[in-house]
Amino acid sequence: MVQVNVNELQELFAGLGEQLKQKYNHRTAPRNREEMFARFSEANVWATGQFTPVLQRKYPDIQWSYADIDPELQHTASASKQAYWVLDPVDGGVHLHQGFSSWSMALCLMEGGEPVFSLVYDPNRRELFHAARGQGAFLNGTRIRVGEKSALHDAFLVTAPPSLPDEEPLTAQLAADGISKLLPRVFGVRMLGSVALQLAYVASGKMDGYWEFGDDSYDRMAGALLVREAGGIVTDIRGESFTVGSSGIIAGNAAMHAAIRHTLG
Repeated sequence: MVQVNVNELQELFAGLGEQLKQKYNHRTAPRNREEMFARFSEANVWATGQFTPVLQRKYPDIQWSYADIDPELQHTASASKQAYWVLDPVDGGVHLHQGFSSWSMALCLMEGGEPVFSLVYDPNRRELFHAARGQGAFLNGTRIRVGEKSALHDAFLVTAPPSLPDEEPLTAQLAADGISKLLPRVFGVRMLGSVALQLAYVASGKMDGYWEFGDDSYDRMAGALLVREAGGIVTDIRGESFTVGSSGIIAGNAAMHAAIRHTLG
């Protein structure tokens, strides 16, 4: 596995996170979805342009994924042994442009079609989550574990609807059905925006479980490694192995994962 310098990446993410807040978080909210799309694109292009030269210079042998924003390409992604980065420079960017928190920056290193290193950074709380395959998961350098709750009625769960429900009506309906099945049986359900950050919260025990429908497996890859390395279980929505091209996700400790999977049917 490629050796990654976590301290260097933390400095990079912290610096760019502050710049993102200064450039975009102070504006008034977009007036319509067209303006939101324009700002979202602007911030992503800017942040990607800041990240990629630095990482290319420090890790010249690691390539970049061209499927990170295209779920269709993810279904046909090869299991090449060559390492490549999957970057989401502003995960949950709608929150950034609406002027509140719960957005993050996520990076995942893939080898052999599987995540081997991931980093999720919350610029608002200055929390850096990272994990390396076989080496555990950490929050600001301190090892983390998934929570210990086993009963749904004690659990706080997190989820995310599709970003554009009107363009993904089937996924939107599945998301609504999932909430209708789980909400009456749990302590609470929250939708906190950034998928990577919500999975990081499951990995650290701040939240007890996560589920989501839809096909964007790359959006979940960084957080999935965090949960696994924190002692949790991660599968697709059917309970099968979560990997590139998987549809949906369920994550939590063993008992919580099983309870969510059983309730969703």
